[in-house]
Parts: sequence; structure tokens; C-alpha cells
Amino acid sequence: MNKFYRAGAVALAMATLVTGCSSGGSDTAEAEVPTNEDGQRILAFDAFEGGNGTEFLEEAAAAFEEANPDVDVQIRWSKEIDQEMQKDNASGKYADLVYYNLGQASNYTESMLNSNKVMDISDVMEEVADEIDTSITSPTAEYFGDGKSYLAPIMYTPAGLYYNKAELSEDQLPTTWDEMFALGDQVHSEDANKYLFTYPIRGYFDNTLLGMLYQAGGEEYFQNALKYGEGTWDSDEGKLILETIAKLVGPEYLEKDTVANANVDGGFTVNQQSMIDGKALFMPNGSWIVAEMAETTPEGFSWGVMPLPAFEEGGDRVVTTMTETVWIPAEAANADDAKAFIKFLYSEDAAQIFASHNIVSPRKDSASLLVDEQLKGLFDVYNMEGVKAVSGTYAAYDATAVPDVDFKGTIYGPIEEIASGKEGVTVDTWQESLTELWTTLRENPLSAE
Repeated sequence: MNKFYRAGAVALAMATLVTGCSSGGSDTAEAEVPTNEDGQRILAFDAFEGGNGTEFLEEAAAAFEEANPDVDVQIRWSKEIDQEMQKDNASGKYADLVYYNLGQASNYTESMLNSNKVMDISDVMEEVADEIDTSITSPTAEYFGDGKSYLAPIMYTPAGLYYNKAELSEDQLPTTWDEMFALGDQVHSEDANKYLFTYPIRGYFDNTLLGMLYQAGGEEYFQNALKYGEGTWDSDEGKLILETIAKLVGPEYLEKDTVANANVDGGFTVNQQSMIDGKALFMPNGSWIVAEMAETTPEGFSWGVMPLPAFEEGGDRVVTTMTETVWIPAEAANADDAKAFIKFLYSEDAAQIFASHNIVSPRKDSASLLVDEQLKGLFDVYNMEGVKAVSGTYAAYDATAVPDVDFKGTIYGPIEEIASGKEGVTVDTWQESLTELWTTLRENPLSAE
């Protein structure tokens, strides 16, 4: 019988009887797997309680237990699960499975990866490879770019530019950045309180920037950029990307309260609401926005998503794919059941459970399982003619060698500084800081070896 805990209510059953330490392998013979009072093996699962809710994984765990009666999946949910895990880790305690994403403020998952504390699950991903869309999973799973898998993406979403289909018909959507800015000029001239663009918080530019990297220089340039290669930013392509973003967040196009809202607690929802209310036409987001803003989305509003406009007529149109992942700590006591559960999460049964909660598994054709037609329509962006789906993760670097590096701050900080007109911050200074950052990270790589 599975049990679902909230952090702080009940202590998570952890593997405290470890007699040997794993260094990323799957040999659990050295650890004694804890059992409950009924003799079932405990699968300790730490999970972030976020916008997707808890029911999708709770139902998946129940279905897994039904098929595996000797396993008791114990999920500890918390909105601050990274802090809970850090406390546990400090005393040598680790869960068997973790649901916590890359790209979070604490960088917990990145820190675990970069400390070689995440298990190699290549065997799992190879076993399910024929059942899933590896173009979605592999760029994230193979974090170190060494051909080995460490993360298991269990859901995905199109991270494009979201808009109201009731306001903009398909033939009104811009296909190039020139058309995009022309549309902004038009709507602002007709209504001084209406703008082209807003964003929830600056971090939502992550997927927009990834897409632009691909659009500006193609696959080779994109892969070079993800590895901090020379010529990423001090190039015509790099300058084009930064100039376009700077123009997008300029006073003519960015909704006037965006920066102020983005920097107060809960302000991201205010910016999202401003787009819903028609104060801005577009914003970067993911399909979770439908459920997240359901209570304040008026009748008649219809969510749509479009790929990034091309830099030139006939150029690449790109939609970036965002994934959410689970992974196994290297010191998990019950890695075998954790691996079995990951395999189950890629099954048809799990895909059905996810779809019933408006979540799409990377299992092939899973988007077709969605019942909500509006949500299902968002995934049609992948079927648009000439649109390329892009997914990627920046290469790991040795954070201990460069402790003063502020990766996200250096990349996304200047966006808000330019938007707010901060003196001395320009496209040129942004370009210089990014070139310096890429050089630093290129010189301090990290591998899983």
C-alpha cells in the first residue's frame, strides 16, 4: 500500500543500513533494502509539489504497486523538497527516487549531477527506447554528453510563445521577427495600453534563448553553444540573438509593468494574467499554464502556442521542448525498484494516467490521449509545417572550480536590466559578459568519470 507524505508531517523511511557506497552504478547488493511492517520493500520517493499537482504520480504509484505487490512506494511531497533533501543528504540519507527538475533556483539536481551523486540509468533508457520519443528524452537524459543517461524525462511540453487564439487567428500570427515587431507597432498604435510581449519572470527566457540559438546558426552552432564553444556570442549569430531579445523587452514592445511584477513574490501570475487580460499578445510559457491560470481565465479565451518567429523569410521556425525528470541518487538503497518504477512511468498505463491529469508522457503518441481539446491543440504545434522541435541542455561544468560564477544571472540578468533602462547595460556589455562566461565554463568542464 503506497503512502503519501507531506514533508514535516512524517519522517521519510530512508536507507540507513548502507554498508557500502554506490558511485553511480546499479549494484544494490551492498545495501540492505528497508521494508515496512508487512515485509514490503520500501521505495522512498522524494517529489516536488508544483503546478502539476500530486495525483498523477500518486495514481501511477498505486498502479505500480498493484503490479508489484512486494513494493511499497512512499512519496514525500514538498514545495521545498530540495531543502528537505539537502538536510537529509547532510546526514547521509538519500531517497531511492527523486522528482526534481533541472533549472530550479537551488540548482539541487545540477549539484547532485556535478558531484557524481546521480546513478547511471542507461540500462533503463535503452530498454524503453523503442517505446518513447528519444528526440525528446535524450538531450536531457544524457546530461554529460557522454552517451550515458542519468535523468529520465517523464513528461514534456511545448515551450513556445503562448497567446489567445480568440484574439489572433492563425493567419495573423507573425512568421518572422520583422512581422512580430510590426504587429507590436500596430497594436500599440491602436491602443497605448496594449503591448506585444510580457514574461512571467526572467527565467522564462531559458527556452526562448535555446530556440534562438538553433534558429540563428543551425544544429552545429546550437550544439557548439551548449558546450560553451568559441564563437557562440562574439559572432554575428550571437549578436543577432541578443539584439532581438533587447528589442523585444524595449519600452515599445514590453508590457509596462512586467519588470516590476516579475520581481515581487507571486508577481509572475500577475504578468501571466496581463496577457490573459489582453494587455500583451504573447508570453513564453508551457502547457501547464492552462491549469495554472484556469480560475482567472475568462470564458471565450482560447490558449494557443506558436513557434518562435524566424530571423528571415523562410528561416527556421522552432518550438523548444521542456521536460520534467526523475532520477535515482547514486546512494539509493533500493535502486532496483526505482528503475522498475521508471520503466513503468514510460508504460501505456502510466501515459493514460498522466493524460487524465493533462500531462503528456514522452511515450510515443501520448499527446493523442489528452481529453482536453484545448490542451491537445497546444501539442499540434509540433505538427506545423516547417516547424522544428528543439531540446537541449547546457553542458556540465566544474562549479567547485568557479564558485563565483552566476550562470543564470549572467545570462538572464541583463534582460531585465536592459528592459528597465539600467545605465551602462547594453547589448554590447551583455555580449561581452556572455563571451567571458562561455570561456570560463569551457575551460572548466566536468564529466561523470
